Amino acid sequence: MSENTSTLFVELSVDGGDPAELDELTRQLAGELNDLNVDDVIQVSEGDAPSGSKALDMTQIGQLAVTLAPSVVGPLFDLLKSWVQRKPSTPVKVRVRVGKRTAQIEYDPTQTSAKDLEALIKTLNKTIR
Repeated sequence: MSENTSTLFVELSVDGGDPAELDELTRQLAGELNDLNVDDVIQVSEGDAPSGSKALDMTQIGQLAVTLAPSVVGPLFDLLKSWVQRKPSTPVKVRVRVGKRTAQIEYDPTQTSAKDLEALIKTLNKTIR
């Protein structure tokens, strides 16, 4: 990871909380995010399985860590906006962590104007530089 990159945590939630649907949507979004010019997209892990237990998938369903340069924040939000509009029942939460600073943003394309989105992107770009 270069010094100019930051990690954004994208957290999906689904009305009704169906884990299978959430897992499928998470995988779909990860695939689309990989098509952007990002450094890395990984599913967030809950940590190691307890000792003595059988192997388990310890990923956090619905959570992705996206490592990217500041110049990719705009395209990332464009992709999220497009993706959410195609799946309007899937609210998207974006948690941004830069060093020890953290901010959480809930992005609802039906409630967020283009002007608000542009201001949000500018703020995030300043934060991660």
